[in-house]
Amino acid sequence: MKGRRFDLENGETGSKSFKVVMPGDRIGYAEEFISGEGVYEENGELFAAVAGLLFIHDRIVSVRSLKRVPEVKKGDVVVGRVVDLRNNFAVVEIARKKGENRTLAKKERGILHISNVRDEYVDDMTKAVNYFDIVKARVLDETMRLSTKEAEMGVIKSICSRCRHEMVREGNILKCPECGNTEVRKISPDYGKGEW
Repeated sequence: MKGRRFDLENGETGSKSFKVVMPGDRIGYAEEFISGEGVYEENGELFAAVAGLLFIHDRIVSVRSLKRVPEVKKGDVVVGRVVDLRNNFAVVEIARKKGENRTLAKKERGILHISNVRDEYVDDMTKAVNYFDIVKARVLDETMRLSTKEAEMGVIKSICSRCRHEMVREGNILKCPECGNTEVRKISPDYGKGEW
C-alpha cells in the first residue's frame, strides 16, 4: 500500500499545504515528469523515495531529503574498531563521525599507519592498537588515512588480548581486572569515559 496521493499543483490533495512528502507518497506520473533524485518510478507512477521537500525544475521532479546523511572527509574526527592488524598498519572500520549521531552514508574503512600513531618512533603496531580496540582518530585525506598523533586521539576502549575482558586504564598502561594482564596502547584521554 502506497502513502498519500500528492497533487503537484496544490500540495496534498484538497489542501494548500507545503510540498513535504514522505516515502511512498505518489507525486505524479512518468508521462508528465522525469524522476530525479529521491524519486522512483513504479508502473508509470512516480513516488517519493525519501522524506523531504518536493522540487520541480524543467519537468524533473526530485525530493531533497530533510535529513543529511553524514559523510567522512579530510580533517574529521572519527571513531571506529580495529578489524585487521599488520606489522605496520591497522585497518579501522569507521562507525561514527564526531558531531553526528547518525550512522555514515556508507561503511568506510580507514588505514592507521605506524608512522601516524604518535610523534615518537613506534616499532610494533600492537604497542599502539590491537584487534577490536575502539579508536578515536583524525582523517588525513580522502583515501581514509588516519592519525592518532594528536594528544586527544587514540584508543578509547580495549579488551584484554588474553581473556577478552575490558581493560582498565592505570596511568599510561591498560590492565585487565580479570587476569592481571597489562598492555601498552596509544591511549586517548577519553579512554573508558563512554564519550568522545
